[in-house]
Parts: sequence; structure tokens; C-alpha cells
Amino acid sequence: MFFPSFDVRGKALSQATHWSSPNAFGPRAYFRTVSDPASLVVDDVQRSDEGVYRCRVDYRNTPTRSFRYNLTVIG
Repeated sequence: MFFPSFDVRGKALSQATHWSSPNAFGPRAYFRTVSDPASLVVDDVQRSDEGVYRCRVDYRNTPTRSFRYNLTVIG
């Protein structure tokens, strides 16, 4: 399953391509780049969204970085 992506390769941040799989978060997920640090926002979080997610950042001149985050839904 594919989750949201945010691609700025070869363009300005304001022209980045955003995509979110309809089978995952669909329009409920988007990247907020005006905050520091930038963040992934998921609206209307559901119990089925719970799990471990990976954030991968590819850089032009440095090695790719990968992080894992656990999302626990309470309530």
C-alpha cells in the first residue's frame, strides 16, 4: 500500500507534487510545509489508521534518511 508522498525534485517547494493513495488516507492526509518542522497531517483519524509508519527523505547530495513512527489511536 502506498501512503502520502511529497515530491519537490527539480521545482520550488510551492510547486511540489503531493499524492495520497485513495486506499490509504486519500484526501484526509496532506503535508504542511509552512510549519517548522514540516509535518504530515491526517484529518479524521480512524482506529484502522493505527500502526507503524515509515518516513523516507531522499536528498540530492546526502544519503537517504528513514524514520519509523508508531501511530496509536486513543478513544
